[in-house]
Amino acid sequence: MRRLPRPVRLDFVAPVHRAPLADAALGARAQPRHAAPTPESLKRAAEAATVERELSIPWTRLLAELEAASHDSTASVSLLQVEPDPVKQRVRITAEVRALNDALAYLQRLQKIAVLRHPMLESHERRKDDPEHPLRITLSAEWRT
Repeated sequence: MRRLPRPVRLDFVAPVHRAPLADAALGARAQPRHAAPTPESLKRAAEAATVERELSIPWTRLLAELEAASHDSTASVSLLQVEPDPVKQRVRITAEVRALNDALAYLQRLQKIAVLRHPMLESHERRKDDPEHPLRITLSAEWRT
């Protein structure tokens, strides 16, 4: 004779059984206490802060705006380098132009970009080693987050 398995009864609305106070006190003591930060944990926290700061740079918006500014003056500006400084929230832009007027026009265009604050011309130098003698300019600005 074959036996049928007993039916399983599930009660999804059963009352919650609370642990006695003594058990709760033991559970509270078993929790680890916060230890003083170690040099290794401080180093990891500083590295995490650096990564967070770098990830907060509005790269997509910033690069799109710089690309649009370069397209507005395609015949006169060649963007060479974009160098961020996440600690100071500054960006340094290196480009080549044909004449100083082109550099000033590009600077005025950068001043209209909402992501950048206080763009300014840091330096300019005539490239004598290039047959066309372009003007290499360096601009810097703060970026807004």
